[in-house]
Amino acid sequence: MDNKNPLICLIGSAGCLLIALHGKQSPTGAMAASLGGVILAQTAMSKASERFIDDEVDVILRNVEISKFELAAQSELAALLPQEVQEEVQATVVDIQATETSPNTSKNSFYYDFSNLPSEGNGVLVGAGPGYGKTSMVAGFFVPLYTQKSPAEVIVLDPDSNVNRWDKWGYERALNDYDEILKCLQWFVSEKERRKKLKDYQLKKEHDLILIWDEINDCRRNWNKKDQDEAARCLGILLNSRKYKITVFAMMQDANVEAIGISKKCKDQAVIILSGKATLDEASASGVKVKDSRYIELANTGYPCVVTGALSFKLAIHPTHGHHSEYERTGKPPANIMKPIISDKQIIPFVRVSINNSEVKEADNGNNIIHTDTGRFDLNKEGASDEGEGEEVSETAPVSHPDAEKLEGIFSKGYSDVAPSALIPDGWIAADPLAGYLSTEVRGVLVELININCGKQKAIELVFGVSKGGNNKYKAARYWYEEVKISIKGKK
Repeated sequence: MDNKNPLICLIGSAGCLLIALHGKQSPTGAMAASLGGVILAQTAMSKASERFIDDEVDVILRNVEISKFELAAQSELAALLPQEVQEEVQATVVDIQATETSPNTSKNSFYYDFSNLPSEGNGVLVGAGPGYGKTSMVAGFFVPLYTQKSPAEVIVLDPDSNVNRWDKWGYERALNDYDEILKCLQWFVSEKERRKKLKDYQLKKEHDLILIWDEINDCRRNWNKKDQDEAARCLGILLNSRKYKITVFAMMQDANVEAIGISKKCKDQAVIILSGKATLDEASASGVKVKDSRYIELANTGYPCVVTGALSFKLAIHPTHGHHSEYERTGKPPANIMKPIISDKQIIPFVRVSINNSEVKEADNGNNIIHTDTGRFDLNKEGASDEGEGEEVSETAPVSHPDAEKLEGIFSKGYSDVAPSALIPDGWIAADPLAGYLSTEVRGVLVELININCGKQKAIELVFGVSKGGNNKYKAARYWYEEVKISIKGKK
């Protein structure tokens, strides 16, 4: 008998059962025949099962071999395609894989998609405790994400910028003096007000500005009440400035915006991104129960992240630390880091990066942030006098303008018999002499007016829109007039 054939065993089992059922069979013989039938039936089932497994294994092995041949054939076919076609096919495959595994697909639709932030966001407040990646989120992900669409002029306000190494993220301009930080905030507010007066076609010509403000809580601890209130006022105004191409990223230590002087109204107009324990506090404040799946998700994530404020409360995957399952206070390496695209235009009058007039101050740790003299007008300095409207010379030494080469052509021009008003561009908006810095355009107009021997008072009135008097604006305007005039003399 072929003991490997389950069919033979099955026939034998049936024969035993027939014998057991025969009417003339003794009870003992019937029991013996029945037992033999059961044993043969069990053997038949066992052999059949073994054969089924062997058959399945054979099928799997055959499929593997077929797959090998198919992959080899596909590889040979791909090698025959042009290089650009190969790259397109590969990109399509990667895109499909990313779509299938992305946490922002419909399978995980309760996660916020940060790629929408530039179009949905206004000003951005980022709150988190130490080690939760505030800096990497802002410097290495959010700002680069914004500048991909439009390059921006960026400045960082951080009292610890000498050790925080913003230059390694791609930001060379950083302020760490508390008084200068407040002045920079005030300048941004004045710049927003200037842009509000522009017509639509003029505003489109302006480049984007991005302000990064780190360690807000630390700044407030070092300011008096008056300065705290002023800084909070400025921040509240700037959080709603995207329509004027000004974006603020401000970083705080937790979800408590009141601790940095922000009112509920200002909070609701800014996008708030939180990480760490602050996410649980915000979840509770948003009505999320402890047994809610969202709360459980936050409580069991190493680097939890949520979006709230101007946007509806929503969970998010931490853009730079979401791949870590456990939190570490000393910090873990970030992912998804990008470099910002910095505009070559500069109008922010602080720590300007300049080839002609720069001073590199190196910290002990090798921080190569470039600092320059801002050349801001100081009402306490001498040099702007009401006496004599002729050839008086300012005692304040002029600061070399960083765009001196661009102005070279303007300096060499000469005019005669030209009406001063004819040199003022159409749609001219009076420059603010207290803004702290003259743009290339304003300097150029002043140069042209001086070259045609336009009187000081007339030039100031045309360019700055202020009349002669003892007010601060006129003093500042006179200062800039003299500074430009001395620069012209130095060129001749």
